[in-house]
Amino acid sequence: MRVRIILCGLGLYFWGCNNIEDASPSDRSTFMHFYEAPHNLYGVQAEPLADGYIIVGNELLANGNQNGYIIRTDSRGQRVADDVVLEGGSISDVKVTADGYYVIGDSIKSNLESGDVSVFDLVVYSARLFKLDLNGNIVKKLVIADRENATNMTDIHGGALTLNEQGQVVVLGTLRKAGAATTENPYLTVLEPQGLNTVWTRTYDVLERDYVNTRAVHVAPSGTIIWATALLRENQNFSRSFLGIPYIQENSTFENFAQFGEQTEQQLYAHDIQPAASATSGFGVIGTYATPTGANANMFFLRVTQTGGIIPGSERYFDGILSAENATVGEGDSQSEDTGDALTATRDGGFVLAGSMLTTPARGKGGKDIFLVKVDAFGNVLWNKILGGTGNETVSSIRETADGGLLLCGANEVSGLSSIFIIKTDANGELTQ
Repeated sequence: MRVRIILCGLGLYFWGCNNIEDASPSDRSTFMHFYEAPHNLYGVQAEPLADGYIIVGNELLANGNQNGYIIRTDSRGQRVADDVVLEGGSISDVKVTADGYYVIGDSIKSNLESGDVSVFDLVVYSARLFKLDLNGNIVKKLVIADRENATNMTDIHGGALTLNEQGQVVVLGTLRKAGAATTENPYLTVLEPQGLNTVWTRTYDVLERDYVNTRAVHVAPSGTIIWATALLRENQNFSRSFLGIPYIQENSTFENFAQFGEQTEQQLYAHDIQPAASATSGFGVIGTYATPTGANANMFFLRVTQTGGIIPGSERYFDGILSAENATVGEGDSQSEDTGDALTATRDGGFVLAGSMLTTPARGKGGKDIFLVKVDAFGNVLWNKILGGTGNETVSSIRETADGGLLLCGANEVSGLSSIFIIKTDANGELTQ
């Protein structure tokens, strides 16, 4: 059903693929699969299961409507069930459990029946959470909306989720009330798993800025909730943001709120936060650093302690054009336009960072390419490389697999049509047999 499987690109269009074509499919430890449709598909996240993978993304129809899209595959990335379409909204995160998985995202509803609204109020967003079994059947559904006063046109977005030690569902999102002067603030809600009933909910309005959260939230070893966010202020053609690490006891206010870049002028967006292989080593954070106009973008990385403190001097900036010997550059000094989008801890104590770079005469295969950087526990570069073809490839998630390889998920755009991809590489980011 609407799937295209490619092991070595369109006539080697996509990657060089080394010797992958010499091995039989059953012997290969690496692969690429592309899933396409008559309309645009965008990969959001792929997670390993005991016997394969769950892939979540979104489809954008020709009429502008958006649906969540779920693909279930075997260990080789081949579909084992019909694709699941969650109509009328989007997916932003997935969390696998023993008996299925949760997905969080947005429900999108037109408000054309309201008489006195501006063009910005014609669409209202509510967060929506689904629990599905491993066969893709919907077990539970919850819409998180402003039910107290629907005329306020409050937008609530579902961004990320995790589970705490009690098995309760922790949902991170943002809330913006109607009005041009309002800011987008983070909220947390914790739900009991049986009926998705609310245990507690908190909204945080600490600074007069918009909070742009990562699509990941975690429960630290202490039981405290932690994520990363960009605190954004926009002014005409300039945007300025700095990094924040909220660290919150359950149903409480910020216990710690470490900040980076608050004294300087830049765009600094955090896109992902993931725990290190050892809990005592804390977390890694990846994002994109640029000037206030959005120019000279670099991949950005830093480390955070298990209690939410930013480790001084751990920040690194990476430029896609550079080789492994000199891959760290000064802030805002870019020879190519790069992004930092996802990261995963590796069993050796380091991280693999994933983002994109815009092809330059010096490096690249055309359009946007996937940019991978392997760092050790201290942020020192071990290797970096690019993957891609003549289209635009962007990565949205990366995970280390049980065999030490890397699983990437994202979108490949060719001639204006986007498809979902998953790529399984070896531990060095190579497509080999």
